[in-house]
Amino acid sequence: MNFYVNLLKIVFNYTNNKGMNLPKITIVTPSFNQGNFIEETIDSILSQNYPNLEYIIIDGKSTDTTVEVIKKHEKHITYWESVKDRGQSEAINKGMRKATGDILTWICSDDLLLENSLQTAANYFLENPTVSLIHGKTKLFGEGYEDKITAGFHSDLSIDYFTHMAFPQPSSFFKINIFENQSYVVNNQKNWVDESLHYCMDYDLLLRTALNYDILKVDELFSAYRLHPASKTVSEWSKFEIEKDKVFLRLLNTLKANNEIEFLKELGIDSNEEILYNFDIQKAENLNIDKIIQSFLYRKIPVLFEAKDYETVVLYCEALHQKYPDFYQKMGLDSMYQTSKYNSLSSIGKLGWKFKKLI
Repeated sequence: MNFYVNLLKIVFNYTNNKGMNLPKITIVTPSFNQGNFIEETIDSILSQNYPNLEYIIIDGKSTDTTVEVIKKHEKHITYWESVKDRGQSEAINKGMRKATGDILTWICSDDLLLENSLQTAANYFLENPTVSLIHGKTKLFGEGYEDKITAGFHSDLSIDYFTHMAFPQPSSFFKINIFENQSYVVNNQKNWVDESLHYCMDYDLLLRTALNYDILKVDELFSAYRLHPASKTVSEWSKFEIEKDKVFLRLLNTLKANNEIEFLKELGIDSNEEILYNFDIQKAENLNIDKIIQSFLYRKIPVLFEAKDYETVVLYCEALHQKYPDFYQKMGLDSMYQTSKYNSLSSIGKLGWKFKKLI
């Protein structure tokens, strides 16, 4: 009998010590009227059984079943509130100001963490002490949508980190030093994300991180990102492009890339903001601004083409062809340019185009 008691004590002490050695992870869930989904979100986080978890839910005074669901699980939640706010960005900031974790992230109330994600992320941080951001893959899913695994990774992350949100935010984990050193101070409070941004606050945070810290891409599937008609990604995708331009110009202003700013102004991409990022001089010096501009415009073109904004596609393609002809040819943009050129013509213009092709 004593043997089994002692064995249980050893197992308990080992497990407890192991948990104490693991970094504390804070997860914030911003929430508003996602009663249909939030219980799955909560379950996906609590079922991680991560021994050093701090879980915070900031609800914007939902009028559906959200609060009822939260109360059902509140003994396992470190802190929660349901108070009217100005949207997701404010909710994230309110949660992060209460965070005491070594590692931070947010999981929205319609997304999921996948099994063993927290333990895996913690292990990566322990193995890579100089890294401040780790990111992996996510699964896109939703009723009426085909499941798809995406990482957002492209050919050159040293460029992509600066041109768009190059990975899925729910599969990202940040060290606390980013919050401590790169927050916006507003009314003597730290804001981890910019509350004036409602769609690209994660891209803005990525820029501040990439300009100052080491980032590690891993091959792990950390999260599941739900697509549904009410999600911003589905219902308001065009607004992402507007904010993306605004954030990208912050980068160019920070780097004093005046010629590139003028180039984008000629394409109608402009901002009156004067927000500048703090940055590590050595990291900034290693940036290839020309490649960043090329990639930024190149990634906008298919989005505009899909939206049938053919005139802007023509404008961007012609600008890239003139300023960066080798890049234009390398990326095979001529087919999309010619199609957009044709589709942007009037009915009479299209007839003339066809006539020229015949002769």
